[in-house]
Amino acid sequence: MKISTREKYFLFIGAGALVLTLVLLFGDRLIPSRQEGANDIDYKKKLLVKYRETLDQEESYKARIEQYRQRLKQDEALFLSGDNPSIAAAELQKVLSDIAARNGVEISRKDIQPEQKIQTDVIKVSVRIETNCLPDQLVKFIAAVEDYERFLTLDELNITGFRMQKKYEIRPILKVSGYILAPEAKPGEKPASAQND
Repeated sequence: MKISTREKYFLFIGAGALVLTLVLLFGDRLIPSRQEGANDIDYKKKLLVKYRETLDQEESYKARIEQYRQRLKQDEALFLSGDNPSIAAAELQKVLSDIAARNGVEISRKDIQPEQKIQTDVIKVSVRIETNCLPDQLVKFIAAVEDYERFLTLDELNITGFRMQKKYEIRPILKVSGYILAPEAKPGEKPASAQND
């Protein structure tokens, strides 16, 4: 079948009309609009302004970091000395004995409690003590523990009282805790929990 020149002419015109119709219908999706480009440029301008503001505040952030470092050093001074829980527990026992002696409290028994890891770099060291004292001596002892130069906490307080020859005596059992910084892990070592897995 042969196509005549006149038929070719109609086919070209029809194909052109079809292409033109498709371009008119779907062309706006293929060609980005000016409004979208303008919105994109506005967004990028706002982002650049925000970045510039952040860069302008760099000195302020550096000053705050330095303040936080100084506060951290001050807080670290409140921990018990040493990085070994056994040594810290012995130091805590000595401190409690000294405080008890100053306040007239007799310590009849001391037990070191297992250490607890509070955070990734803080370990809680506790000592449980049984004492013989009068109520006012106990109050002075607890106040002295709270006022100690290092950060100590009274975790438990159990008091057993009894009457003995027209006066009351008490046998308090206290659990006092101090805190130490955990030793930093060496880069080649895995944490103990990772080694057991």
